[in-house]
Amino acid sequence: MAMTFEQLSAFVETVDRGSFKQASIKLGKHTSTVSGLIANLEAELAMELFVRKPRSLEITPHGKEIYRYAQSVIRECDLLDVKANSLLEGLPSTFTVAVDNDLMGADIADICARMIAKFPAIEINIIAVDPMQVRSHVLNEQADIGFGVALFRGSHELTLADGYSFNVVFVASPELNCREKFVPLEEVRGMLQVSALFMKQIAHEDTHNLSSRTIYSNNLRNTKELLKHTAAWAMLPEFICKQDIEMAELDEMYVSPTASEKPNRWSTEISWLTAKPRNAAMDYIINELARLPNR
Repeated sequence: MAMTFEQLSAFVETVDRGSFKQASIKLGKHTSTVSGLIANLEAELAMELFVRKPRSLEITPHGKEIYRYAQSVIRECDLLDVKANSLLEGLPSTFTVAVDNDLMGADIADICARMIAKFPAIEINIIAVDPMQVRSHVLNEQADIGFGVALFRGSHELTLADGYSFNVVFVASPELNCREKFVPLEEVRGMLQVSALFMKQIAHEDTHNLSSRTIYSNNLRNTKELLKHTAAWAMLPEFICKQDIEMAELDEMYVSPTASEKPNRWSTEISWLTAKPRNAAMDYIINELARLPNR
């Protein structure tokens, strides 16, 4: 068989549009040209694809079967064209973004969706990891870009760019009866604290841990759930626990008289290997992450 892409396109458009005339308008060809392309395709396949009536076309049972396969061929040809252009532009075949699982949300999902649409030839992987794994995935080349909570220290192997910043609040189990109260530091020291594990891993626990009794969690969303079942308190991003505070499932407390006016703030960071050449996909995700508003 010597069927052509042009014949298959004419056939699929005619089925979709319902007539040779409408298909010819879509394809920018004469009606007779479209009709001839389909007639040649029928000759190649040795079967009728349409029953031609005076005022309409009716696809045959064989035509319905061929239509599904013709659609697949056209889609694959389109993908081939996209892939070839991608290679010519120097884009990678795969691209991986490592995201701190506490930062995953609708905003990150929206960026990923737009990236998939912009770079359809790239196999894009989004992996959620704990804060310390974000950088390690980039350093070990398991990820091209990392997005996580800022770790308060640089790395000569990584280039770091600022992401958004966010409020951090002191939240406690309702069992502690601290709702909207100023709790003196001496009293806080006697309470059980659920501390962020990454603070210990980067040797910042002395500034983060205020209590004499501490347990650790490597996931801030899990910390939030733990507080609902344990008489303890923790520092959490406001965007993670705001709804729980409003629903009285957690209590916000203050350890400074001015905390309600001047909340603590943490930052996020975007990371990539300094030695890795940048490409359009990297530039796109870096710019989109950098544009996310503060919380």
